[in-house]
Amino acid sequence: MQEEPTDNQEMDPRYVEAVERYFEVGLAYWERTTPTFIVRPKGVGYQQYLIKEAFKNLAEDIKPFGYLPRLRWIVSNYQISILEKSKEVTELNYRRNVLLFAATLITVFIDGFLRSNNPILTQALMKDTPVVLNALLFTFSIITIFGLHELGHKAASLWKDMDSSMPYFIPAPPGLGGTFGAVITQHEPPVNRDALFDLGLSGPLVGFLVTAIIGIIGVSLSFVVPTQQITEWMIMFPEVRFQQMPMPVLLDILASLIKPIPEGMTLVMHPVAFASWVGCILTFINLIPSWQLDGGHIVRALVGKETHKIVSVAGILLLIISGYVFMGVIVAFFLMRGNESIEPLDDLSPISISRKIGMLLYFLIMALTLVALLPL
Repeated sequence: MQEEPTDNQEMDPRYVEAVERYFEVGLAYWERTTPTFIVRPKGVGYQQYLIKEAFKNLAEDIKPFGYLPRLRWIVSNYQISILEKSKEVTELNYRRNVLLFAATLITVFIDGFLRSNNPILTQALMKDTPVVLNALLFTFSIITIFGLHELGHKAASLWKDMDSSMPYFIPAPPGLGGTFGAVITQHEPPVNRDALFDLGLSGPLVGFLVTAIIGIIGVSLSFVVPTQQITEWMIMFPEVRFQQMPMPVLLDILASLIKPIPEGMTLVMHPVAFASWVGCILTFINLIPSWQLDGGHIVRALVGKETHKIVSVAGILLLIISGYVFMGVIVAFFLMRGNESIEPLDDLSPISISRKIGMLLYFLIMALTLVALLPL
């Protein structure tokens, strides 16, 4: 239903000219308080490609004026609505970010100190290494993995000209790694599915690369000892609990190359190696194709809104059978509340072929970082 503009409603000539520059306009009208255009792409060629490029250029042109376009397909027509960006001024005040970062440094350091103040390390394997040094190495490793993961998202946001916050670190009680991770908030949606895909993959990709580097260092610092020695230590130090940890493929590969483990021997991980193990868990969970997780953005960009709802359920099941029951319950809770992945301004145009090929990288990273807490 069309509505005639009131006397106070006048279309801004800046976005009108921009729309007409990239599209053939069949009709311009007000849909309630929203300026709206029925358009066709200009030029000759594959229509979906033409509309995708034209819309992207339109968004770039009118964003400096405080507007964002939204593309829809209604009654066999392309429809562009012009939305006003939030008028709230984002002040460059990072006080909360700094306070949370400082708190997280403290909790992660305490966690690292408790892990490093282990009699097996202090009395047997690393007699001459101060506990504080190992705690600092652990803290640096964890903060680097989590921080650069989020800065990967931030870099993608800057590349795609999307307004977003700096990372907010989330402290956690020592014993749980000292942190629940970090997040950034998006202040505006991506222009199309390509940008949504890039936003989703950027964090896990950077986090994976950093985790691999930390893993190389951590495995190099770790120890290969006779299994019989482990048994003796359990008697000598009854307060220390030994646990056979499920290893991701990434660390198994690194160990086979750097510290091969012969028959009858066991790998005792250095705190830095444990930080890499935590980084694998972070990457794997974030790549689950559900809700607002990074994997949710990636798969949402590939398959669209409706199919992604089905895939999200599969992601929750994958979390549960992998042993992350609590995380699976949290994701299911938010899905039932209707919270979904970010919707791009152009949700009609498919992602590029190169990004479809990039899905192979997505699955590869997920396979390399899987830490199954329950046997699959």
